Amino acid sequence: MKTTTVESVVEIILNQLKDGKIKAGGRLPSQRSLAISLGVSRSTIREAVNMLSGMGRLTPVQGKGTFIRQPVPSGVSLNLRWGSSFTGGTIIELMEARELLEAKSAELAATRAGKEDLRQVHAAVQRIGRSGDDVSRFFDADLEFHLALAKASGNQTIFEMIKVLIEKVLSYHKHFRATSSPEVREATYKTACRLLTCLKRGQGSEAAAEMRNHLNLVSSQLREITLDIAPVLTGLEKDP
Repeated sequence: MKTTTVESVVEIILNQLKDGKIKAGGRLPSQRSLAISLGVSRSTIREAVNMLSGMGRLTPVQGKGTFIRQPVPSGVSLNLRWGSSFTGGTIIELMEARELLEAKSAELAATRAGKEDLRQVHAAVQRIGRSGDDVSRFFDADLEFHLALAKASGNQTIFEMIKVLIEKVLSYHKHFRATSSPEVREATYKTACRLLTCLKRGQGSEAAAEMRNHLNLVSSQLREITLDIAPVLTGLEKDP
């Protein structure tokens, strides 16, 4: 399987970490300078940084930059393509998988989240509320919310699996965003607020229920358009 540009950038950064060019605790160069030096787009750098953050190698700090969380031992061989092995046929199947993992993630977060975890989840909820009619801002904030919540679970494996599933969903970007009505966005914000309250109160089962309700709402909206875009979602093309 051909290595993607994002995977190539991840490998380059990992090699720099292994070689000691970037040391633990140090700050990663800005995304702009990395994009220029590597000859790729800033979106590619952003995806690579997100992937490395999910691996636990980097820690983004709002307003300060991205810092090296831990060194990469020499001899470590990382399979960057494990997420590509997911071959679920439809976005609905991906959402069902997300429901299983994210409900458990929310349950764990209610008992494991620290102050910084709660701060990050709270900040993401606020961004959802401030997104207004800007659909792109809403989806960016919603993504941040789900990833912050997964990280708050304290289970790195769950975090990485959720991240891959969300990325798979977002690969259907155009069709997925078509399901976002003002009503769904408002319901998402209210659910996120309730879920945050559950986390603060340590209510694991209630947090899991709120997450299931949210993802079921999104899934029901997706089912309404599945017939129209089924050939795309299943990776098939209509006959000319």
